Amino acid sequence: MVLILSNEEIEQILTMEMCLKAMEDTFRDLAEDKAVNRPRSHTYVPLSTDRFYLFKSMDGAAPRYGVHALRLSSDIVHESVSQGRKRRDKLPALPGNKWLGLVFLFDIYNGELLAILQDGFLQRMRVGATSGVAARFLSRPESHVVGLFGTGWQAGAQLLALDEVRSIERVKVYSPTPENVKKFAREWSERLGIEVHPDTPESVVEGSDIVVCATNSLEPVFDGHWLSPGTHINSVAGYELDDYSYKNCSLNVVRMKEASSHWSMAGLIPGEVRGIKELTRQEKKKIVTLGDVVIGRVGRKDPAEITVFSGSGSGGSSGLGVQFAFSVEIYKQAVAKGLGKQVPLEWFTQSVHP
Repeated sequence: MVLILSNEEIEQILTMEMCLKAMEDTFRDLAEDKAVNRPRSHTYVPLSTDRFYLFKSMDGAAPRYGVHALRLSSDIVHESVSQGRKRRDKLPALPGNKWLGLVFLFDIYNGELLAILQDGFLQRMRVGATSGVAARFLSRPESHVVGLFGTGWQAGAQLLALDEVRSIERVKVYSPTPENVKKFAREWSERLGIEVHPDTPESVVEGSDIVVCATNSLEPVFDGHWLSPGTHINSVAGYELDDYSYKNCSLNVVRMKEASSHWSMAGLIPGEVRGIKELTRQEKKKIVTLGDVVIGRVGRKDPAEITVFSGSGSGGSSGLGVQFAFSVEIYKQAVAKGLGKQVPLEWFTQSVHP
């Protein structure tokens, strides 16, 4: 039987602590050549000058989990300018104002399809936990103040992870929509039991031990000159950081050095691809993998260094399929708890050699 799990069912099992451990183990395996990953691929079909169909896929295997994971999504992407800033949004274009994203788990010993998981909650926790692992190994141990850009779906998971790896005492947050900032600050103050308050972009950066960017912006959200010595930066998508931030960091940490691929028709390329930053030779020398940081090959050498963990806009790879292999642990717990819906494996197998 193949188990199908919804976001709501996955949320009953997956904790940030569980996800943090899985991400640290996965990147350690990658660095020690005990896991394999295919860089993610994006295929764009232009629907208008600012709207695209986007099919995204990524996959990888971690023998410690005994599975190969394939994540895919089918999205309608809209690029726009909001309050003078370029941004990208995934539209809920499916019936019922919904999105489509799935993770498939295959047994590496017999090829069996074990499970199909909705990827929304899983993806949110995976992104937050990966940033949390980066902060655990790159931020100064005495880091207590966080500056946060963004109040959306990913921003909260960033705080959940940071609260696990550092003793966070105060969070300064900025978003261009005041109502969203107030609501976010109120919700997360209560949830984490710490001070979370709205602030200006400059004040969010100045004096913060860790600066986090979790936005839909396709251009920098703050001026790197505002950074204090010793700051660690987590950026969900590297477009959010300016040239100064990259030039003045000691390390630019990525998930993998191999970049994602982007495919579209000639001359009809979305802004998120055109905006991918071309790094100088000197900047490329700073790029190291998170796995190498986890196993201690590289890392922060001085408390005054500025370190960066960046996303898809910095020349390195973005999310990795192998990061979803740990989902087999969710599958096992779901089976034990009787969660999910089962469909016959025979629906997916065939007697003809493919």
